[in-house]
Amino acid sequence: MVRRTSSVHGRASIVFEQLAKAASFAPSEEERTRFFDDEENPYYKLLDELYSEEFALARLRDSADFVVHAEGPAAKGQSPELRAVNWLCSGVDKQLRALAAAALSMAGSEAQSLAKKINLRLTGFAPGSLYAGFCVSDADDGSDSCSIVSGMTDPAIDAVRKAIRQMSELPKFVNDEDISDELSDYINDPAMRDASIVTAFQLAPTGRIGIHSLEISSGRTPPQTLGQRERVVLKEAIKSPRMIRSYTGTFAGTVRGIDLDSKRIHLRGIRDIGTLRCVVRNYDDNLMRGLLDKNLSVTGRYEVDQNGRPRLMTVESIQIAREQTQTEIDPV
Repeated sequence: MVRRTSSVHGRASIVFEQLAKAASFAPSEEERTRFFDDEENPYYKLLDELYSEEFALARLRDSADFVVHAEGPAAKGQSPELRAVNWLCSGVDKQLRALAAAALSMAGSEAQSLAKKINLRLTGFAPGSLYAGFCVSDADDGSDSCSIVSGMTDPAIDAVRKAIRQMSELPKFVNDEDISDELSDYINDPAMRDASIVTAFQLAPTGRIGIHSLEISSGRTPPQTLGQRERVVLKEAIKSPRMIRSYTGTFAGTVRGIDLDSKRIHLRGIRDIGTLRCVVRNYDDNLMRGLLDKNLSVTGRYEVDQNGRPRLMTVESIQIAREQTQTEIDPV
């Protein structure tokens, strides 16, 4: 793949050639010197634009796993409002880490220990409203290189990168009133699809701090927009997850992760299954906090992945039990 920075360098070299050719037509050495010293020289203006704007963005995209572009009054000009920058960076950091934890948990990994290896870095800012790039790196040596996309062997890093890449494409599946069923084909793991929807909703701006829309991309894909329309649709999708085909059943495991904002829990240690992402809508925050590290038996509707493994459940009832029992019932 041709790097975007190489493309900018190539265009700049053409400008330099044109600059030199234009200078050769100067009638005298004095005129030639004046031509090069002129701050209004159109070739210099073009080079300034190439290197101060296009090159900065190209370098950001080349090195990033995740790129965001914020639009709105607080992000205009060369000096965006500090609160917009803080919102953008803290929001992306929080939500990508939440998505990473979900990806690691769904992979059957010990999310807490593996998450320590996830080194989320800011690759830089670029002008043009407010662009920011972020990457996942396993480097602990202080290097600033984040472009370790090919040749990675760490399954934790691979799982997180895959989750980020898929989530970056999610907005294109958001219709005016609901989410397209085609999203199930693109993200065929119901648990990761649900986690991606939650992440996209949390990143979609409310407009309260002067950011009206947020474009997201993986750095190698066209940007997709998250705005007020998408936020409304995603909010409803979180409240009532849409299952292509649902089954009813009861599963027993231990709660190892809780998201109070989205009313989600991760049930671990389920026999022959591993981890199940559960939507718990009828519990308040205090009751949900009390579920952490408890052995539960949950009953409800669930969806399976392409291998027939239960991955996402809408919980209808919960029992705290010492002995874990589970059953699976015919599809409904």
